[in-house]
Amino acid sequence: MKRIFFLLFPLLLAACTQKPEHVELTDWQFEYNGQWYPATVPGFIHTDLIANDIIPDPFLATNEDSVQWVSKEYWTYRADLSKLTLPQGDTLWVVFEGLAGDALINLFYGEKSHVWTEDNMFCQYSMPLPAGCDRIEVTFFPWEWYIQGNDYYNYGYYGIPLPDYRAMNRVAPYQYGWDWGPKLPTYGIWKQVYITNSRPSRNSRLSRISRKSTVELRQEKDSIGQSFTFYRDGKPIFIKGANWIPVHSFPTDNNANRDRYRLLLTSAKEAGFNMLRVWGGGIYEHDYFFDLCDSLDLMVWMDFNFSTMLYPDSPEMLESIKEEAYQNVRRIAKHPCVVLWCGNNEVKNGWEDWGWQEAYHWTPEQRTRLEKAMDTIFGYYSTSSNYSSYSILAQAVRDCDPLHRPYITTSPLYGWGHTECVTHGDSHYWGVWWGEEPFEKYAEKTGRFMSEYGFQSYPMISTIRQFCPEDQLYIDSPTLRSHQKHPRGVAIIDKAMQQYYGFDSKSLSLEDFCYVSQLLQAWGTGYGIFQHIKQQPHCMGTLYWQLNDCWPVASWSSIDYYGNWKALHYRVKELYSEKVNLQLWEEYYSIYPKTRKYEKPDYKIVSKIENGKLVVTISAESDLYDVYIDTEPHINGHFDKNFFNLKKGEKAIATFLPVNENAEIKKVAISVKTLNEVMLSR
Repeated sequence: MKRIFFLLFPLLLAACTQKPEHVELTDWQFEYNGQWYPATVPGFIHTDLIANDIIPDPFLATNEDSVQWVSKEYWTYRADLSKLTLPQGDTLWVVFEGLAGDALINLFYGEKSHVWTEDNMFCQYSMPLPAGCDRIEVTFFPWEWYIQGNDYYNYGYYGIPLPDYRAMNRVAPYQYGWDWGPKLPTYGIWKQVYITNSRPSRNSRLSRISRKSTVELRQEKDSIGQSFTFYRDGKPIFIKGANWIPVHSFPTDNNANRDRYRLLLTSAKEAGFNMLRVWGGGIYEHDYFFDLCDSLDLMVWMDFNFSTMLYPDSPEMLESIKEEAYQNVRRIAKHPCVVLWCGNNEVKNGWEDWGWQEAYHWTPEQRTRLEKAMDTIFGYYSTSSNYSSYSILAQAVRDCDPLHRPYITTSPLYGWGHTECVTHGDSHYWGVWWGEEPFEKYAEKTGRFMSEYGFQSYPMISTIRQFCPEDQLYIDSPTLRSHQKHPRGVAIIDKAMQQYYGFDSKSLSLEDFCYVSQLLQAWGTGYGIFQHIKQQPHCMGTLYWQLNDCWPVASWSSIDYYGNWKALHYRVKELYSEKVNLQLWEEYYSIYPKTRKYEKPDYKIVSKIENGKLVVTISAESDLYDVYIDTEPHINGHFDKNFFNLKKGEKAIATFLPVNENAEIKKVAISVKTLNEVMLSR
């Protein structure tokens, strides 16, 4: 035995001292005011500044306003390689999986350096590491570089004025602000960096993917117009789900965000979803997202990352877009959950319907070039069929997706002002909300596949207290104005609330307004879902806007930023159930909430811990409407049953599911709110 050991010892020693093939670079610093601070990679400059107490959390109060200077500065990161054990090989490669913003990369060796420039957040970049390289520096250029001087982004670079400067650089569009998101354009090394002895292949193509079933999209001419129906193993299926936005304004694949992914996707599954649409104004999601969707059997409609703007067709931009498309299709295509690739969100819609052509006074030659750019990238000239085989994005799918999943050019096929929006292809119906139409409009404006629609609500007061100072708990406070990104948001909610409930933000306390705004959202968006389900097979899918938030905000989401289910998510769970009784919902929607008779609420409530879980039983001694249960003090999470009605003599049992499994639930009290109280207090 000793002899065997001594024979093997040199091999064991060699194995222990052998250089690694792959070294991840995690020890980084960033420079601020001439000093160097520790940085977290993967990460963003905002998260590093927060971690080093240089800026406050921009999600709290009105702090978003105070950090706008960050995006106007140059930022430099550095990593020291001198003490690292590097891989063996004649040529080593440094690989950046993702750089957010225009970046200058310096690889220092002695008195010299190699310089690289990169400008696409959604691409992986690799470069040979010079012999003797002992330091890497990455400098990010401010995004306002694009809009300095005489309309630089319109004329100096491209020569044609464009509706939005975001089109000029390939970063996550939503980080520049949206009507549900903060304006926090940022920079950083947002994905892994590593040194390896072989260059990552850009030409690999998957040959086989294991999937449980075959899903296909059929768009067929019929007596109505053009269908939009998914088939699983040859049988038509009705799609039930929502639109997905990034889980955070700074969307790194870290533990905190992974917790959000798990919570949101399991909540989607719990509510009966079978599909999510990854909206094209965010990011190409991390593999972790797709892994979870694979395991949960959630289908994914995957937008390419182009949204609500026109894009230049300069050679540099087209080459960057091509590389982005090929890299991301190769990566994402290995996930069987993906069932559809879509070229963009609302680009055709904007071109045709949003007044751009009049506002920018394009010449006929410029219009022709802009249309050609849309065709080159997306396949715009093929939108009548909604298929393309020749565009950059279509070719990426053809060349890199071994399952040949379908590619459509755009979503929606027709904007909500066109009669075809209810007869041809998928539809984004925004007459309700943007057009301030009543919810009943959904009955006549149900398209062949409803891929966007919805209505806003506020988070509950317990959520608002987590980001709003106590002295600003009123609807028009600076904080709540900062966390309502739609310019007419409060007014639109007030108008609908008056119609269906008989009061508004001026006649209610903030707590009651937030509560009723959620009832209103559930009532209205739920009515749309009810109509879509009811009108099968004319309509074969419903994806409401939107499942989640990227920060705490008033929005269309059914789950707030902190993981609390809104009333809408409970309503969706009922409507998406395989056992949904449409006749009962027909009766429910036959009367407005404001016209019901409300008794003084009378009930008994008991809470106890069973098998480590908080279980609440409420027994109704009068008819109760929209019973909302919460923990006191509030713990982020949801009950498996909430916002329910009870007849006198009925009881409901609800189990609490905290966001944090280690939350202390043994000593919490239970608070109850009913619509009865609000109605009787008018």
